[in-house]
Amino acid sequence: MQLILPILSLLLAPVAVTACEGDCIVDITNEYLSRYENILLTTLQNLESASQFIIATQISEQLIPAASRRENSIVYFAPVLTAYNRTAYNSLEKAIFPGYFHGKCQDANGVNPPGCPNPDCPKVCGTPGSMVHFYPTLIKIVFDETTNLLANLTAPGTKPYNQIQQTVMADVNKGQKKRMENLSRIMPLRSRAAIQARSTHNIQQGLKKIMKELRPTMLETCGGSNLSFCSWEQPMKEFILQYP
Repeated sequence: MQLILPILSLLLAPVAVTACEGDCIVDITNEYLSRYENILLTTLQNLESASQFIIATQISEQLIPAASRRENSIVYFAPVLTAYNRTAYNSLEKAIFPGYFHGKCQDANGVNPPGCPNPDCPKVCGTPGSMVHFYPTLIKIVFDETTNLLANLTAPGTKPYNQIQQTVMADVNKGQKKRMENLSRIMPLRSRAAIQARSTHNIQQGLKKIMKELRPTMLETCGGSNLSFCSWEQPMKEFILQYP
C-alpha cells in the first residue's frame, strides 16, 4: 500500500499545461507589434524603400502649398499612431489567441498527434508547435489585423481621420493666405469664397483618395502577397518555441 499511494498521487497530480497562455501570449503579441513598428513608419512615410506609395509625402506634396509644408510630413499621422498604440495590442492578441490558435491538440482518445504540442504540431490548437506548423497562417493573421486596424483608424469620419484633415486644412489655409490676399484686390468677395470652397472640397477629396492607398501600401512594404518582409520566419519560430 505504501508503494501504491505515491503512484496514485502522481496520477492525480495536475497535468502540465502545454499551451500558449500567460507570458507566451503576451510576449508573442508584443514581439509582433515591435517588429511592425518600422513597417508602419515605412508605410506612412517611405522611410526605407523606393515605393511609389508615399502616403505622408503625398499629403504634403499634393495637398499642401509649398510655403506651408512641414519638414516631416509624418506628423500628420500622429493621431493615427496614438490611437494605434492604444488599441493594437488587444486587437492583435484576440486575432491570434483565441481567434485562430486555441484549444487542445489531443484527438478524441486524448492522444497528441506526432509533433504536438511541440515542436511542429499539424493540428490547429493553442500551442507554440501549432503556430510554428501553421506559420504562414500566423503571419497573414498579423498582417491582416494590423492593416485592418490602420484602415479603420484612417477611414473618413473617424476621430483620427478628422484630426488629420483638420491639420491638413490648417496648413492649406496658411499656404493660401497670401494668394487670397492678392485675389482680394481684383476679385469680389463672393468669387473668392467660391474659389475657397472649391479648394476645400478638392483637398478633402484628395485626402480620401490618398488614404485609400493604405492597404496596397502596406502590402508593398511587406514585400507583396508572400509577405516576405513581414515574416521574420526563422527568428520568430525560435522565439515562439522558447515557450513550453
